[in-house]
Formats: sequence, structure tokens, C-alpha cells
Amino acid sequence: MSKKNILPEGTRDLVLDECIVKRALERDIDKLFEKWGYKEVITPTLEFYETFNHNSQTLREEDMYKFFDNRGRILILRPDMTIPIARVVETKLKDVELPIKLRYTSNVFRVHESLGGKRNEYTDCGVEFIGLEDKKSDLEVLVLALEALKKLGLNDFKLEIGNIGFFNGAFKNLEIDEEYKEIIAKFIEDKNLKSLEDYLANLDIKEEYRIFFNKLPWLFGSKQVLEDAKKLAFNDDIKETLEYLEKLYIELEALGYGENVTFDLGMIPRLNYYTGIIFRGYGEGVGNTLLRGGRYDNLIHFSKSSVPAIGFSIDIDSVIPNVKFNNSSEEVYKIYYSQKDRIEAIKKSQELRNQGYIVDLFTKDDIEEIKIVKGGGF
Repeated sequence: MSKKNILPEGTRDLVLDECIVKRALERDIDKLFEKWGYKEVITPTLEFYETFNHNSQTLREEDMYKFFDNRGRILILRPDMTIPIARVVETKLKDVELPIKLRYTSNVFRVHESLGGKRNEYTDCGVEFIGLEDKKSDLEVLVLALEALKKLGLNDFKLEIGNIGFFNGAFKNLEIDEEYKEIIAKFIEDKNLKSLEDYLANLDIKEEYRIFFNKLPWLFGSKQVLEDAKKLAFNDDIKETLEYLEKLYIELEALGYGENVTFDLGMIPRLNYYTGIIFRGYGEGVGNTLLRGGRYDNLIHFSKSSVPAIGFSIDIDSVIPNVKFNNSSEEVYKIYYSQKDRIEAIKKSQELRNQGYIVDLFTKDDIEEIKIVKGGGF
């Protein structure tokens, strides 16, 4: 096959009904966010590498598409939308009264390992709620995430909730190098149980810490997980985190979402700007995580003060194969005409389009008069 017909790894073409489904999903989700009061923001596809690398260390350098501008500065294709929005808030919106609610629909780019089956370009629809602390905004964003999952039309979906404070709270009085902490976090997130057990066995820490970290990968599932975790809680920070998650569940259950909520206390995302609750959305038939979000209270700064924030995004492309396109013939007309009637045919098509219908025009040399067919062929 000629190279001109080969796509870069991790990319794909969307054609015909796939495009219709994607645009419909984007419109539905965007409209939902708009109805909740979130204003749209559009940022450039290109960002300076420094924007993503400055202090936060949120993504590995090798995960980004990088190149140079005409001045030799390093540019990247945005691998994430939270950081560009943080940049916008700190510059363009620094004088706007808080809270600020923003929404977006944007393509993002990540370099994944070869042959891993993951896409390197995908479309995120998301929101960011900026300016209010956890107790004043977490519930709203979780409800909006659940409503967004419902809007995707999946037969069954779950929102899995964790809290980075559960993991971080265990280190409050534990003197350990950051490098060791990161290794423990990776083993827990990957649920690599044997490696975690072996690694902890070689660390000079108290037995209660070993028990806690070894149990952490198993703490996922229904609300019962919170009760099980209470038995392992050995300081006030961990207990407060569990109490907060329990309160959120009670509120979500009261709102009718109890069956759609689960927990994973071993959820430790690689993006290290999260400071509170973290959550992921899953749907029946969708192999990958289709929604990701969390609280990040130390990413946005006004002067010397940090601004609390929380948000999430939906990977629209991951849902497309699971959505059946309903190509209703009631909304489509076909007009067949000969060359002598082309002016009249175009006029009739315009009349139908003004009524909200889709109209296709077809020339046929062997017909005497214009034929208008609703939905079907001729």
C-alpha cells in the first residue's frame, strides 16, 4: 500500500454514519453542559511545552507530540484540556468573579505505546468548575458526570469514585522518599499485587502501613468498600476522607443515582495535580474508561493564592461504536429530476429544507417530471 494511504499510528478516519453519531453525541453533551450554566471556551491545538512542564510534572515528556516553532521554542499538541483552561483562567479570566464554569469540546493528543491499541488523537467533551471548595461543588460535578453518562444512551453505566486523600493521608506521618511513594502508587493503581507486596516487604515501615497498602488495591466495589476501609484507617486524615465519600454517596443515592455509583479507593491517577475526589466513568460494551475527572486545588493561581477547581472530560470517540444510528426516513426526502427541471427541483428542495428536512437531489435523464420521494429510493 502506498504511504499516502496510511494513517499515523493511533489515528483513524471517521466516515458516514460514524460522523453523524459523533456530531450528535457532541451536540447532546454540549447542550447538557450549557443547560447547567457552563460557558464555552476554545483553546489552540498548539501550546508551549513549558505550559505543561512548568512545576506540575503532570505528563511524561515522551507522552507528548513535540516540535519547534520558527524561533526554536518547543511546541506540543495539547495532551490535556485542564491545563490549557487553567492558563486561560489565570490570564484572560483573572478579573472575572468566581466561581467560573467552563465547558469545551476539543481534540487532544497523547503518544501511546506502539501496538497498544490506544488512540493517540481523540475528542474530549468536558467541564471545569473553578472557584469553590469541595463541599460546595463536588456534588454538582458528580451529578453532571452521571447525567452526561446517561445522555450517551448506554444500557448500563457506572461512575467509580475515589479520593487521592485516602492514599496521601497514609503518608502524613510516614517519612519516606517521594520516589518510593510513586512506586507504591503505580503498583496500587495497576493492581500489581505481587510486586506491591514484595516492594513493601523491603521497606523500613511499620506493619500497619504494609497492611494498609497491600489491602488498598482490593478496596473497590459497592458502598460496602467504605465500611471495610474504616477498619484499616489509622489516622484522622484517612477517616475524614472516608466520611466525606460516605456523605457524597448518601446524597447521590437520595438523588436517584445509587445504583450507578461504585468506589475504588486504590484509584491513583498518573496526573499528579489531583488533590481530592477522583472519578471514572464506564459503560456497558465500552472497553476503556470513557469519563475521567477529579479535584485539583493547586493548579490555578491568582497572585500567590491557589484557586480550588474540579472537572471531568468524556472521550466521545470511545462511545461511537456502541451507539446505533437511527436514520429515520421521516426526516429525509429525495428529489429526482431531469436537466430541464433543475431550477424547479432546487426550489422544491429549498422549500423542504426550510421545513427542517434533509433533501438529496438526483438527476435522471429518463424521467418526464420531478419525483419527490420521502425516505425511500426511486
